[in-house]
Amino acid sequence: MGMPISVDATCPVDGTRFTYGTTPSYSIFGRALDGRPYGSWTFPLALPECPSCGFLAVFGELKPEERERAQALVESEVWAADETSYWRLNLAETAIGRATGPRRVDRLLNATWQAYGDPLRYGRYVGALSAALEDISDAMRAEDAASWSFVQTFVANAERQAGDFKAAGARLDRLEASGLDVEGAPEIIARTRELIADG
Repeated sequence: MGMPISVDATCPVDGTRFTYGTTPSYSIFGRALDGRPYGSWTFPLALPECPSCGFLAVFGELKPEERERAQALVESEVWAADETSYWRLNLAETAIGRATGPRRVDRLLNATWQAYGDPLRYGRYVGALSAALEDISDAMRAEDAASWSFVQTFVANAERQAGDFKAAGARLDRLEASGLDVEGAPEIIARTRELIADG
């Protein structure tokens, strides 16, 4: 069960101290076709956003060179744009040099969940997510084929929800052609194809 708590945080850019709401534990009961969990808490989990500059207090103390890059980011037009917290987290990790391929896919997938109800932003986020997954697809499959398979179905469903049925169908075609036999994946693929056909 999720229990709300307030946690103290410090902005690693300007030292602003603030509190944010989160939970020390939660249960996941299942997932939507695009991977979004549902359970005893709200998902994606809230991030500690500094009230003074919007930077994310998830990095601990930054090295001097990281702080310089972070400061440049929060002063940029890119940062000033109205974006979700997980999109900003991806920007921040990339700017300070802590982004990895799998981490970018995770952040961007979470960002799509935050963009439900905003078709233009959602489509832009899904485009970035698709590109990020393509960058690491072969390496991810070699490292963990089962996880790769499910992430492919998550992204196919994000593409479907963005209205890009062609991209979603092609992704499912490639997944089926891979020959992987992952428990549960065929059912997800079949359901996704039904939804694509229904338009």
